[in-house]
Amino acid sequence: MAKSVLTFLLLFAGYFSVQSQNLSNKTIPLEVKDAVTEALSFFPELDEYAIEFKYRNKLKNRVMQAQPKIKTFFKGREKRHYKISMSKNLVMNDTTMTIDQLPHSILVGWFAHELGHVMDYKDRSAGNLIKFAFKYLTSKPFLKRSELRADALATDKGCGNHLIKTKKFILFRSKFPKEYKAKIKELYPSPEDITAMAEE
Repeated sequence: MAKSVLTFLLLFAGYFSVQSQNLSNKTIPLEVKDAVTEALSFFPELDEYAIEFKYRNKLKNRVMQAQPKIKTFFKGREKRHYKISMSKNLVMNDTTMTIDQLPHSILVGWFAHELGHVMDYKDRSAGNLIKFAFKYLTSKPFLKRSELRADALATDKGCGNHLIKTKKFILFRSKFPKEYKAKIKELYPSPEDITAMAEE
């Protein structure tokens, strides 16, 4: 009896946590809504920020990308809106699959990484973001530090296990092209790096 009551209370607490999220300013495709909602639950600081999750046909050698929206770029930190673009179709070595066919936990980790970028962007001024974008596009060491920071911020919010699962899936279990896996291995923190972050 006591175990049943405890299980109910834990389920209710989880339900209440999700229901208390502010999703009214979020645009989320239905196919990935569960994974996005779970990822957002780790980032209550982003409740008041408008974020659009949208499919984009051309994301060169990427699966997702987080960016500030140009129309709100100069409106101030609190009024700035963000978008997280996603490739709907993922090209594997011998097949194509849609992004919502990825395992739920892998998607949560992927979205958590992108929300780590939003956490990094939200306190930057417009001028600082312009400098950031220039360095991100022109300096590989800067790009690596940026990806490390996004994972560090997401790990600090409790997403370490999700990130580790996602990185292991990409590198060892998926059928992504070798070139994509090599890019992830070179520019992004490894599962071991994230484990070390989580233990600090």
